[in-house]
Amino acid sequence: MNASEKRRKELLEQTRRLYSDRREPPAVHPRYGSVYNGLYGNDSGESTPAGTFGVRLFLAFLLFAGFVMMDRQDYKVFNVGSERIVQEIETDFDVAEVWKKL
Repeated sequence: MNASEKRRKELLEQTRRLYSDRREPPAVHPRYGSVYNGLYGNDSGESTPAGTFGVRLFLAFLLFAGFVMMDRQDYKVFNVGSERIVQEIETDFDVAEVWKKL
């Protein structure tokens, strides 16, 4: 390896160090910052906020269990039974009509 090759290699390494994003994350939109830090790690020492999937799943399970209990034992909550809930879920509605009312 001659002197010019060594010099080119040194310059290449300096350029890589200069433009490397190892020290700090690149400019990422705040909306996607959490995803980026989740994929590549968060070196700034800040902890990423915990997700709410577990809480939402637990709440959905409780609501479903309540619905099944209402259906099996013919309970009514605020004079609404499971048949009315099923009827409202199955009701077809026109989205354009709803937007007109808003």
